Amino acid sequence: ISALLLACGGDSEGEPPPLSACDTGSNPNVTFTASFTDLDGIEHIEPLGEIQAFHNFSEHTYVFIKADVPEVPVYAPTDMDLVNVTFDGTDYQPMFRASCEVVIRFGHITNPIAAIRNLATNQGISMFEGQPPTLLKFSAGDLIGTTSGTVQAKSFDFGVYHSERPLTFLNNDRFHPVETFKYASCPYDYYTGDLRNQMYDLFGPKPLAQPLSCRGPRGKAGTIAGTWFVTVEVFSTPYFGQTEFSPLHVATTLNGTVKIVRGTESTVHRVLFGAPTNVDPEELTTGHCYEVNSGGYFYFQLQPDGTLHVVRETVGSCPLEFPSSGFRVYYR
Repeated sequence: ISALLLACGGDSEGEPPPLSACDTGSNPNVTFTASFTDLDGIEHIEPLGEIQAFHNFSEHTYVFIKADVPEVPVYAPTDMDLVNVTFDGTDYQPMFRASCEVVIRFGHITNPIAAIRNLATNQGISMFEGQPPTLLKFSAGDLIGTTSGTVQAKSFDFGVYHSERPLTFLNNDRFHPVETFKYASCPYDYYTGDLRNQMYDLFGPKPLAQPLSCRGPRGKAGTIAGTWFVTVEVFSTPYFGQTEFSPLHVATTLNGTVKIVRGTESTVHRVLFGAPTNVDPEELTTGHCYEVNSGGYFYFQLQPDGTLHVVRETVGSCPLEFPSSGFRVYYR
């Protein structure tokens, strides 16, 4: 690890430098050669797009530590440069640049090495705009720190972002203004061979009831699956997390559980695999009623104009027919 006090070049008018002028150098085809952690200490990994409360889109993966493992090490998966690290009072979020096109971010790192910890601020920065200067250089396999993950879930975040490979959503205008949403990519696809296979084998939660993949945007046109909004308007200032105007999410986890999250609610409503009303939302092209574990039901009805009508009742069982009133309209 070496410290640098360099700034990326730019013109005299303060314009952001061209991509090729960043400290790290251009390489759109970065590969990872070192495991990012001790995989023996990992319970499972949830890939991109898994539904979480207070998230419009999960643009990073969730790495869950085994219950009997106090903490795990975190390593540099490739040669990379530290460009920022934030501290929120609980844990650290270091951000690295593997090339001008590829950025790596870890979240909920509880004990980074001192060289990283000493550079922490409370100010995040753009991943690609302006190409921030290098603070420290790391080689593949270098220790970044250790983490016990979050108190609630005992998990930490691993995300990778590629400026030349934007994700495609059903409505890009809803998501592309948010840099982390637009450029999210699967961290494990930067690995090859046995390492990649070992990480894919950890995808879960298990047992698997869905095809094994790193997933991504969960919307599927012509079905109820994915993200829905309560406004036709696409706000010029995008929302990073749930607000009163923000999405309704409907999607299936790898173990077949249907998850539903809406608005500012902290509850993740679930329909367990094998339950009578459990149906993959990607297969639903008209309407369906889910009885959820939190009580009551969600009744969805897809309309010919592409909108989604939704009834939510906190008690009772699914009615035989979709109610004629009391529904809310959602838009893609």
